[in-house]
Amino acid sequence: MKKILSFLSSFVLLFNTYSIFAQDCGGYFAFKKGMKVEMTSYDRKDKPTVTTRYEVIDYKPADGGVSMVFAHEVYDAKGKLISKSESVGKCIGGDYYTDIRNISSDVMPKSPDMKITVTGDQMIYPGDLKVGDNLKDASINVKTGFEGGMTIMNMNANITNRKVEAYETVETPAGKFDCAKITYTMNMKFMGNRTMKCAEYIAKGVGLVKSEQFDEKGNRQNFMVVTKIEN
Repeated sequence: MKKILSFLSSFVLLFNTYSIFAQDCGGYFAFKKGMKVEMTSYDRKDKPTVTTRYEVIDYKPADGGVSMVFAHEVYDAKGKLISKSESVGKCIGGDYYTDIRNISSDVMPKSPDMKITVTGDQMIYPGDLKVGDNLKDASINVKTGFEGGMTIMNMNANITNRKVEAYETVETPAGKFDCAKITYTMNMKFMGNRTMKCAEYIAKGVGLVKSEQFDEKGNRQNFMVVTKIEN
């Protein structure tokens, strides 16, 4: 169960980080093969909990747009590798689409009898973001169990009320960035229901530089910031 909970935490983190690349494929992020980004997550007491490193490993024309492949590695607070995965995204007409179902099964703890099933929607980010814009909702279901046996995990996450709230300057260990602020509500069903208010800050030429999650009372539960960028 401990491994499953670690997987769940890293999976939700990956779900959030897909928006890092979700802008017009030359404006809000300079897609460049070999570019590496590191982001660090912190708990409510500002203690580091998880580090995510990812790299653009492929970038090529496809289906009237461009297709990107990203390699992800997630580490715990002690630097131990939790998971490795790959994801695929596509940019068409300035809008970016990423399908959560493209996550490699390597994100799961290894077990010869373990099976993971992922279903859900594409996350869509328009290339031209304006304050007041409402963005499309998304949802995901992750089901884990043994071949021919019982289900041991069934998680649902719904992302709603996505809106471009403002433009703000955000300072991080990797530098200071002018960002578009996008807010949304995430409702998770796993061992009970949990609703979170979330915000992400996206900068041109960089992508996601910060994200935050708040409980229903407005108390910040965790946040993530970019800590290193290598071109």
